[in-house]
Amino acid sequence: MLKKKKYYGRDPLKKLMNDPEKSEKIYKILFLVNIWVWFSMFIGAVIFVIWAYKFLSA
Repeated sequence: MLKKKKYYGRDPLKKLMNDPEKSEKIYKILFLVNIWVWFSMFIGAVIFVIWAYKFLSA
């Protein structure tokens, strides 16, 4: 198995991901953002279909 190198830099994301509470909070925020993006895409698609139906049928 490959040996993991110890990280000596000052990467803020790596520091956040090492703390379990903060990483859980980040995952919750990303999950909500992911749901929001898919919901807005769905709403946009529905609005586009309704607009196209009204515009093309007239």
